[in-house]
Amino acid sequence: MFSFVGDTILDPFLGSGTTSLAAKNLKRNSIGYEISEKFLPVIKEKLGLKQNTIFQDASRYRSRDSKSPSDFEIIKQKDAKIDFKEEIKKLPYIFKDPIKFDKKVDQKKLRFGSKIDNSHSERETYYTVKEIINPEILVLNNGLKIRLLGVKELPEKNGEAIQFLREKTRGQKVFLRFDNIKYDEKNNLLCYLYLRNKTFLNAHLVKNGLVDVDSAFDYKYKSKFLSLQKQIVD
Repeated sequence: MFSFVGDTILDPFLGSGTTSLAAKNLKRNSIGYEISEKFLPVIKEKLGLKQNTIFQDASRYRSRDSKSPSDFEIIKQKDAKIDFKEEIKKLPYIFKDPIKFDKKVDQKKLRFGSKIDNSHSERETYYTVKEIINPEILVLNNGLKIRLLGVKELPEKNGEAIQFLREKTRGQKVFLRFDNIKYDEKNNLLCYLYLRNKTFLNAHLVKNGLVDVDSAFDYKYKSKFLSLQKQIVD
């Protein structure tokens, strides 16, 4: 669409060769890559390369269209005799994801708004709380299990904390915010939980003395939570 006569069009996924056919008809050159050899007869048929010869590593064909003669070269890449596992070991840096793939959160359960996608115009994605396992762990209506970041349960306050969360979230929409740390040691998704009216539930649990502050690692609101906890003691 954005080319001119004589330009070369690159199609990295040639398939049946439609791109090359269009380029040929519109007096463009073309280069196409295709990893499936089953498309070769279709490509030859589409481009008018009706040859009875056996496929070779490099063959040159002459188009039968006398009005616009063209050269066609079909090259088959030789099998690479490389031990990729050994080559990878030689790399200066190899990333190893500490989180097992089957433990990762299903990204389909986390939808984020887009300025381009008008099908989801709200800035936040809202959920409802389906189950409160304890003051730290909750399950959302889409089955996503989350852990409230910065919150550490107090066994003697668990009943009050769970009741507090039930009252606050009953019939309410909630949304999530995240920090630099996405998962805990058990691969639970860490997040800050807000009501639709922006009530910060993590902070309110701490402020009401219903939970302890998790100080095992650093996160954005750690100092704020510790300050709220100190106000209760004072």
